[in-house]
Amino acid sequence: MAVAFTPLSTHAWFRLLATLPVDEGECHATTLSGEPLAGWREVWLVLGDGISGLRVITAMYDPTGQPGMISDLVATDSGHRQESVGARFESDGRIHGTHWVTDGEHHTPRPITEGEADALRELATTLRQRCASDGAA
Repeated sequence: MAVAFTPLSTHAWFRLLATLPVDEGECHATTLSGEPLAGWREVWLVLGDGISGLRVITAMYDPTGQPGMISDLVATDSGHRQESVGARFESDGRIHGTHWVTDGEHHTPRPITEGEADALRELATTLRQRCASDGAA
């Protein structure tokens, strides 16, 4: 019996800042021990097979559980095309970050938009909850 192949590009979660799937991917987490990040928790979710495409969402949370940074990366074409956003969270609630598009040797950065900042806030919350349900966060 042949197994049906579904290209990653058809999955709703296989785009930058998309809602995380409940039952796909692998969650990982580690607690940092060295200064200055002792007690911080790094959590990441890997989606895709790395060949047809890959999405990796990574965040770091301070010892109280507040996000300190987050990144979302979508890679296609065996990694030759990548789109990512990464940002750090300030204690006053502001987010500073960069959106990158890499196509082969061509790199195009720009500051993140308010919409992307809001999506990153939501993604940080969702990632922590999603990976906690897997026992990783």
